[in-house]
Amino acid sequence: MFDVNEELKRFKPIDLSDLRQKLGQIPEDMQDAIELYNKALDDVAGKNEDMAIIALKKAIAIYPAFYEAMNLMGVCYKSLGDEESARYMFNKVIEMDDSSIRAQQYLDMLDGKDDGWSPGNMRGKKRDKNIVVSWLSRGLSPEKTAPFYLKYILGFVIGVIAMGVLWLLMPADKPLIQISPKADSSQQIQALKNENDRLNQVIDELKASLEQSSQKEKDLRDELLQYQEWSKTLRQLDSLAASGKYRDLIVEVEKLEGLTIPADIEKEIMILYDSGKPKAIDQIYESARSIYNSNTSRSKDVYKQAADEYRLAIRLIEELDDESRPATMIQIYYYGAKAIALSEDPSKDEANQEALDIFNKIIEMAPNSDFAQYSRLRINEIESGRPVKH
Repeated sequence: MFDVNEELKRFKPIDLSDLRQKLGQIPEDMQDAIELYNKALDDVAGKNEDMAIIALKKAIAIYPAFYEAMNLMGVCYKSLGDEESARYMFNKVIEMDDSSIRAQQYLDMLDGKDDGWSPGNMRGKKRDKNIVVSWLSRGLSPEKTAPFYLKYILGFVIGVIAMGVLWLLMPADKPLIQISPKADSSQQIQALKNENDRLNQVIDELKASLEQSSQKEKDLRDELLQYQEWSKTLRQLDSLAASGKYRDLIVEVEKLEGLTIPADIEKEIMILYDSGKPKAIDQIYESARSIYNSNTSRSKDVYKQAADEYRLAIRLIEELDDESRPATMIQIYYYGAKAIALSEDPSKDEANQEALDIFNKIIEMAPNSDFAQYSRLRINEIESGRPVKH
């Protein structure tokens, strides 16, 4: 039986100072990954498994070979009732490291198999420290920086070339390939040519395979670098939300429209975007009002700046459901329509039509309100060709 609470207790924070004593200098990306892993454990302790999963995703993006973090993420998914994602994480650990006994034990537990994993026998194996040290040792190994099978292909190519060199250096009285003295000399030459052609073909095939493997390695490296860049972008958006800069968060997310974003990172970005909309609207409204009120010279350029802010606030309002819309919605529509009409952007006729549509919407939404009465006055001004009052 998979006892989630018991399994979560088995994961312990990683002591960076202790690891430095054992392994020496630790790369900065690995250190960042460990700090995120420790943060995830704090979230787990506070019963925030969803926040722990976000921290673990960032840790794995920084250091993809962090198997302990992947196992912890699988247990967190199980805690949230998402067994499919939990299985995916455990299988991913096994795929990347076929010696991962722990991930296999978790899969066995999900399948209801009794694997004999008890607190007593796990303590006897000194699991925690050994797993971490083993992971870091593999992570610092040069073997992990490229597909290890390339060296074997390259070695075979060198061996074939060396065989050809030996062929040329071999004394005439001790040929590498024994050919019957009864054979015709032309047949001997043809046999050598055929063998040479065969060896050249083998070399060409190996070269092509090596080039293909090198291209695949480059593609994977580029993909990893892109993922790390997107993870950095997600951390920056997280920082804007944490510091309460919701308007800036909305603006930065909308700049990403049309770009290809990894699915799991895009999901996290959209969570930030959707949760930040209601708070961003109030900040955008304050910004628009400040710009509008500062326009003592009645500059159309300043009206346009205010109008663009109002347009953004109105668009966000219309993306929300009725319950999430702010109490200041009617004011935003009214002052926004005035700013748009006064800006005459992109043209006077287009701006007036856009303002008329908004004023009519105010009348439809709140027909008995003061702002509906003000809107009717502004509509009369526009339809009579007079400028809208500041």
